[in-house]
Amino acid sequence: MNIASFAIGFLHFINTATATIMQPCQNLSNMIAIDECYMKIALDYALIHNPKFPFGALIVDHTKNEISCYGANSNTKNKLLHGETSAFWNCTEMYPSPTGNDMTDPGLDWSHQTLYTTGEPCPMCASQSVYRGVARIVWGTSIPDINKSGREQITIRMDDVIQSAKLGANIPNRRVPVVEGSVLKDECDFAFWCAFASFRDEQYYIENPVLNA
Repeated sequence: MNIASFAIGFLHFINTATATIMQPCQNLSNMIAIDECYMKIALDYALIHNPKFPFGALIVDHTKNEISCYGANSNTKNKLLHGETSAFWNCTEMYPSPTGNDMTDPGLDWSHQTLYTTGEPCPMCASQSVYRGVARIVWGTSIPDINKSGREQITIRMDDVIQSAKLGANIPNRRVPVVEGSVLKDECDFAFWCAFASFRDEQYYIENPVLNA
């Protein structure tokens, strides 16, 4: 499917004239179907906003089955604005603290939020997810598979960050996100494989022999 058709379909998800967030997954009740529905939206959003780096993210209030906000990789604007970071930033702007103190009195109940992201969060975004306090994280393509697509990643896995948070930071289990991986894996893998084709030259695999394993 080309980018134009993605864009047409995405008009059903968000009304840009009024900035009203549509809720296309709200009638679903099966958890697998819900996860796949939101991951598809995150992927479509990424392919529209930054098809060369299709890292897209959604933050969803799972108690209401409603999208709270979107995010996409914005590396040309700010190299640190990964998809997840953009989503967290957008949510904080859309739902400001009523007292002006986001640390102690955020405008959004983050314990009710699930983060959907097309790629397994890097260590930076994984740590933000823990500190922000989301209840659940759902990702599509793994860090090793993003590596194989041609774009080098820091190979610290999401589960390692979670384990470190439980042990090193002494964060109670109830405050550490539950993680679900490989949702819509084939679709997300394909998006990264196509997007990163220009990075996959012979030298890349010579310098990274583990990718041939």
